[in-house]
Amino acid sequence: MGVGTGSWSGMWDDLPDAARSIVKELIIHGPASRTALARTLRLSTGSLTRLTKPMIDAGLLVEGEVVHDPVNGRPTRPLDVAAGEHRFFGVKLTADHVHAVVTDLRAEIVAARDEPISDHTPEAVCRQARRLLDELSGGGRPPVGAGVTLAGDARAAVQLGGERLVDSAFLGWRQVPLKPLLEQALGVPCAVKNDVAALAHQHHWFGAARGLRDFALVSIGAGIGYALVVHDHLVTATEADLGMFAHLVLNGGGPMCREGHRGCAAAYLSSESVVTAAGQGLRRPVTYEEVMRLAAGGDKVCLSVVGEAAAALGRLIAHIATFSMVKRVIVAGEGVELARVAKDDLDRALSADRRGVANSADVIIEADDDFREWARGGAVVAIQSFVTGSD
Repeated sequence: MGVGTGSWSGMWDDLPDAARSIVKELIIHGPASRTALARTLRLSTGSLTRLTKPMIDAGLLVEGEVVHDPVNGRPTRPLDVAAGEHRFFGVKLTADHVHAVVTDLRAEIVAARDEPISDHTPEAVCRQARRLLDELSGGGRPPVGAGVTLAGDARAAVQLGGERLVDSAFLGWRQVPLKPLLEQALGVPCAVKNDVAALAHQHHWFGAARGLRDFALVSIGAGIGYALVVHDHLVTATEADLGMFAHLVLNGGGPMCREGHRGCAAAYLSSESVVTAAGQGLRRPVTYEEVMRLAAGGDKVCLSVVGEAAAALGRLIAHIATFSMVKRVIVAGEGVELARVAKDDLDRALSADRRGVANSADVIIEADDDFREWARGGAVVAIQSFVTGSD
């Protein structure tokens, strides 16, 4: 299958920005009457009709049953996207697994699969992704596009002749032209993004930040990740920028991280730091899941370790809210359980560092730390590329 098959060809390549704005509005906010869409997007009803007709004819948009328009009370047929008619492939790569999903146009997962990485060379991982795509598609309609996310600098470590090269320490990759390798293997246009950035995009369109122009996301787990959206745009950050965030000092007298920084975010919040501190207190090896379970059950050692980590997270969120002035901060990642177990410690530290003003920042703790949600972020990146016509 070549890149042209099932790709964003034909009329979609020629869609004007105003038409793409209509599709974006319907995808994010659901069905709407023509009158409501025209008012929201500041278009005349004539312009909106002219823009939507070819999209209806092509099957991207559909008309619903007749209802009374909430704006003027007249009978109307609301417009919506044909979400189920378009498929997108999302992948999250970890150090040892490929997590893959197929979604519809609203990022609803219709099929998913996870499996170990059998060969870590970039070419082999791309072939494995293609096999998963074929299995998840099950002989049905091919995806419109794909999005692959991974930890590391997936924007442009170095640009050579305009080609974006990817670095990923977790996978042992350096200067890999991943996008063309993926497109050759998958046969569809492909976007490659940093995993935390992709998760932020997912929340912006379909999750806890839908409808917001400004918010931040913090991920905790094996590493500490950060993404900031301001005025509806993700703030561009390099891997070096994000590395500095993970080592922001929260307490100069705190524990030491593996890089020798005392009291930084990673020293408190990384899974390794939490497990190490609890293991020292219990005088035996433990897993992250066991530490959380023991803390929730009232074990003094684990409750102290988790409470201290959650307080550090509260201080970190306070810094984010103060410096960026966002009002909503989403906490996600495979280590997010500590924020739930010791939520009171998080809230107290956040309030104290925000001069005692309660609820000055709205903290959303993700309910699901499944890696498939990160793979879904890859699908969302592909959806956004499809809708906006850009990476």
